[in-house]
Amino acid sequence: MPSPLKLASAWRIVKDVDLEGIRRRSNERFELWTIANDGADTREIASLLAPGPEHHPWLLRLTPDQVQTPVEAPPLAAVIVTRTPELDTALANVRNALRGKAVPVIVVRVGDTGPVASAPRAGEDARVAVTGLDETARAPVAATIVSVFSDDRRLALARHFPGLRTQVFQSLIQETAQANAKFAFTTGLAESVPILSAPLALGDVLVLTKNQVVLSYRIMLAAGRDGEPRKMVGEVLGILGGGLLFRQIARELVGLIPVAGLPLKIAVAYSGTWAIGRAMAMWAADGRAVTTDAVRTMMNDSLDRGKAVAQKLMAGRRTPPESPDSAAQAATKAGA
Repeated sequence: MPSPLKLASAWRIVKDVDLEGIRRRSNERFELWTIANDGADTREIASLLAPGPEHHPWLLRLTPDQVQTPVEAPPLAAVIVTRTPELDTALANVRNALRGKAVPVIVVRVGDTGPVASAPRAGEDARVAVTGLDETARAPVAATIVSVFSDDRRLALARHFPGLRTQVFQSLIQETAQANAKFAFTTGLAESVPILSAPLALGDVLVLTKNQVVLSYRIMLAAGRDGEPRKMVGEVLGILGGGLLFRQIARELVGLIPVAGLPLKIAVAYSGTWAIGRAMAMWAADGRAVTTDAVRTMMNDSLDRGKAVAQKLMAGRRTPPESPDSAAQAATKAGA
């Protein structure tokens, strides 16, 4: 195990990130409306999003006649359940009233599947088609709801509705891994000396580690944990073995390959971030210990995915690269 990264050093790495702002947004009060002609459908949707014996007060179950128009206190989003290919008049009126208030509308089509059934109609932000509202519907419904958000409102959704957590974790991990891969790509192109023996320079590692620490912090908040940001960052470092697991594993991996080069740098940045995120999600959701061996295994498992990302980025390398400063700002955009 590498020597631990001290909290003071880690805090300097993330000091420009508004961690308190992220925490505050994850604790914001909101409502999520579920609307259907049949109250049984709203109960089943609610049980998928917030399983448990008690009904969550922020998850409203409504029939169209219970939605007052114009909508005076808009929800964060609305999930409309339909048993027909198109919304009937009552549901369509509710959709239009919500869209008039810029409320994201997600439609769940029950009883049919396929590209036509799942294609969003006018006034719908997203649509998902499922055969029924059983356990098999949780993942696609959750993924569709999460897909309409690209900011930290996802954290608030996941904190209160456990049925959304897996999808929020995946969304956070994927976008951070992608951002780190792009950062590795842009900084690699900007360097005058080809990267062969040291595909992860110190400056790169600091930015990648920073993004991984912020990702881990977000995952903890999404999992329902809370606390003063500095204390939570310290907990992240303790879980990740001092925050240096990524650098250690990346160096070991690179040491196995005679000639590294830019594609490997990108792949390592992606797969290392993905592995750290997955390990943190497993700890947050299931209490599983985060070990170097576990992260190494997940990193190796995701390396092919990282190579595919590298190939896609390299295919467009004729485009003039961003400056290293611009790349760093883009890589940390989500934490601003």
